[in-house]
Amino acid sequence: MKQHDDFLIEILTEELPPKALFKLAQVFCQHITERLAHQHFTFSDNQFFVTPRRLAVFVKDLSVAQSDQVVERKGPAKKVAFDAQGHPLPALIGFARSCGVAPAELITINNHQGEWLAFRQTVPGKKVMKLLPDIVMQAIAALPIPKRMRWGAGDTQFIRPVHGVVMLYGEEIIDAVILGCKTGRITHGHRFLAPDAITLSHAALYPSLLKTQGYVIADFIKRRDLIQQQATHCLQEKLKGTGQLSIQHELLDEVTGLVEWPIAWCGQFDSTFLNIPKEALISAMQDHQRYFPVIGTKGELLPYFVTISNIPSSQNRVICGNESVLRARLADAAFFYEIDKKESLEQRVERLHGIIFQAKLGTLYEKSERLSKVAAFIAKKLKWNVDEAMRAGQLAKTDLTTHMVAEFPELQGIMGYYYALHDQEPNHVAIALKEQYLPRYAGDRLPSNPIGQVLALADRIDTLIGLFGIYQLPTGDKDPYGLRRAALGIIRILVEQQIELDLQEIFIYVVSCYKSLLDNTACVSQALYFVQERMRAWYQEQGVTPDVFTAVVALGMTKPFDVHLRMKAVQAFKKLKEAQALSSANKRVSNILSQYTDVIQTTEINPMFFEHPAEKELAKQLELRSKAVVDLYQSAKYDEVLLQLADLRQPVDDFFDHVMVMTDDKKRRENRILLLSKLRSLFLQVADIALLQP
Repeated sequence: MKQHDDFLIEILTEELPPKALFKLAQVFCQHITERLAHQHFTFSDNQFFVTPRRLAVFVKDLSVAQSDQVVERKGPAKKVAFDAQGHPLPALIGFARSCGVAPAELITINNHQGEWLAFRQTVPGKKVMKLLPDIVMQAIAALPIPKRMRWGAGDTQFIRPVHGVVMLYGEEIIDAVILGCKTGRITHGHRFLAPDAITLSHAALYPSLLKTQGYVIADFIKRRDLIQQQATHCLQEKLKGTGQLSIQHELLDEVTGLVEWPIAWCGQFDSTFLNIPKEALISAMQDHQRYFPVIGTKGELLPYFVTISNIPSSQNRVICGNESVLRARLADAAFFYEIDKKESLEQRVERLHGIIFQAKLGTLYEKSERLSKVAAFIAKKLKWNVDEAMRAGQLAKTDLTTHMVAEFPELQGIMGYYYALHDQEPNHVAIALKEQYLPRYAGDRLPSNPIGQVLALADRIDTLIGLFGIYQLPTGDKDPYGLRRAALGIIRILVEQQIELDLQEIFIYVVSCYKSLLDNTACVSQALYFVQERMRAWYQEQGVTPDVFTAVVALGMTKPFDVHLRMKAVQAFKKLKEAQALSSANKRVSNILSQYTDVIQTTEINPMFFEHPAEKELAKQLELRSKAVVDLYQSAKYDEVLLQLADLRQPVDDFFDHVMVMTDDKKRRENRILLLSKLRSLFLQVADIALLQP
């Protein structure tokens, strides 16, 4: 009898959402293999297959049964299990009965607590074919499907209606009902090229039979690679090496999720459309038609595209059809572009009265007025061009009233840039309109223009304070206004662009700009804490340990870039050999100072009250270090400050080894408390290193 064989599960469905396809298949495979491993089954390899109409997992050399398991149950302690005559007491009798054996059949085990009675048995492993239906159903239930569908008269739910389920272990069908379908060995290939049923005699034949009989390349990775190869090849044949594909990874995955038997075709459009902003052309091709744009040797857009079809057909028919569809969309874009240019962005400001920003926070016109003020406030703090910042804030949302953005919403900001240039607005203002939405997502590029940075900050801060001000805080995984993304954008701009701004000061100013619209009087402190928590998560992803972050934010810093510099310094300080001793000493000092409640009459350390040389030496070193770090601290060279303070380790150790702080002599005691206060204050200039962990 075989000890292992291959397993296949395939769910045949209506067309699945292409953007979610790859992730869905990955997770399905992961859930199944994790559950198999948890149930003590072994296998040599696993793979997922996914196309627009099927979701499948293949597990190679899956063991036919679990290995036998030795199960041990611990009973009562031996000393309370028998009476003086050695007869079993009720506790032992009850335990033996629960195990289905006589007391004499129990064994004695020893551990650090003593001797115990126990029951040990060998449980035969279960057959894999008995457990697989439940494992598959658990994996299906755990899939990340935001909204499940019902179909027909039943209550079955899945991401799309299911037509059939194949479940094989080697040559055998695993009998079950999955998602309302009785399992079998019949699958179907390409909807048009191979409509007849395909019978799978063995699980391992699945990908090869689908390809040879079904015109389906089931392996997502192979299909994606083939698309890229075909697209590149057909473009080379068309342009003879004078252009290259612009392939966006997300679009390539989406196209791979749309086809089962890919065929690449190269088309073109009228070069007069190149007068339209290239972002609009690319958006029309990529976002609306799922075409791959073509760029020239200098990075310019060429009037060509590559499309992927799901069936072979007449070349002229496919290309002409796609060209016709694209031509119509580009003609609309050209028309909208010319119409929009007839009205300047300044003239469009009044139109913002008719667009609601948020029901309680007013219109986009009111938001643009605030943006103008906040951008000017930030620019003044940074000594950047205030007039340009005000102008950028005023025009920031005007392109939302254009026909182009109505047709291509993904071009908001970008079209504002082109229209601002057409209106002969200052170049920095035009760039700011384009860069105000950067970064759009984690890892996205940041605004590079100073006015763009100001506007991006002003926009996010205005939204953050406004929504916190009306109690619209994110909860759990719900964040309808993208406040977590906005907070991370603020952090990244300030830290990565090395901008020194106090968020508390900006937040307070934004509250004043809202006037009486905000109900939450604690919105500034809540928003600051919210940003701090986003910083915590961001730095943990970068390998900054939680104690380092806590040590810095314990000082209540509200300047993200300054916090960043301090964290770098503390992270480096923590690696020094002196760090642990100084951290422990600071904890000790912190505890002493927090517990000392007497009022100290003097504020000066008096050398006359020094009793031991260690006191004198520590005072001397504190004075030297205080003078040495003044300029370093003002220049935000926190790493060098901590390096200077690391030299205090020996004087501090000597002080605690030879000096009793809480002496009965009041004057000496107060003198020592003042000395420790100075030590503590010196370190607290950078961070509370008492919070560092060994």
